[in-house]
Amino acid sequence: MPQLEIAVTSLEDALRAVEGGADSVEVLRDLPNGGLTPSLDLARGILASVSIPVNVIVRPHARGFHYSAEDIDLILGDVRQLAGLGVASIVFGAVTAENNLDIALIRRAAEAAAPVPVTVHRALDGSATPDISLSALSGIVPRILTSGPAPNAWEGREVTRAWVERYRQHFQFVLSGGIRLEQLSELATITRAQAYHIGGAARSGDVVDVDKVRRLREALR
Repeated sequence: MPQLEIAVTSLEDALRAVEGGADSVEVLRDLPNGGLTPSLDLARGILASVSIPVNVIVRPHARGFHYSAEDIDLILGDVRQLAGLGVASIVFGAVTAENNLDIALIRRAAEAAAPVPVTVHRALDGSATPDISLSALSGIVPRILTSGPAPNAWEGREVTRAWVERYRQHFQFVLSGGIRLEQLSELATITRAQAYHIGGAARSGDVVDVDKVRRLREALR
């Protein structure tokens, strides 16, 4: 059965996601801007309180995915600290000045995180050559969080279906990006992705809604 991941910004969110039947959570802050690196204390508190896998994003700012030398120092330090907590994966992505996925920097992040794996996030989706990048990522990371080369997962469903079919042996694909409850079952049928990452559709106001998580979980059955 496909897995359900819920984006969480607090311990309360994480506990509600677990109660609703989530298979994993991704910890972040600033959900409206696509997620930024959370505090170590938040990640540590969630890890101590839930038994499902806890993935944590490392993204220092929302000004895009091309990073300065100072940004990179901060990123690698955050990766080491968060990986040291025993998270399930570090969620990270970057692009070069030419807007190609920055394979070299992702490799550095994977080396800093080891043995914790890295999930490459949606920096891939807006890059110039995502298909080439997927081939290059094989053996560096095991998990890809993506909407395809589209603004949301529904619009990118035909491309992600092809990616899943071609690269299933290399990556776990986690579809993400504006997924709504009424789309989820059909999206899973079309793409056959292994997991689905939900942000806004799992929330009521500022918190994760247990009933919404349950309905999302049921849609994947």
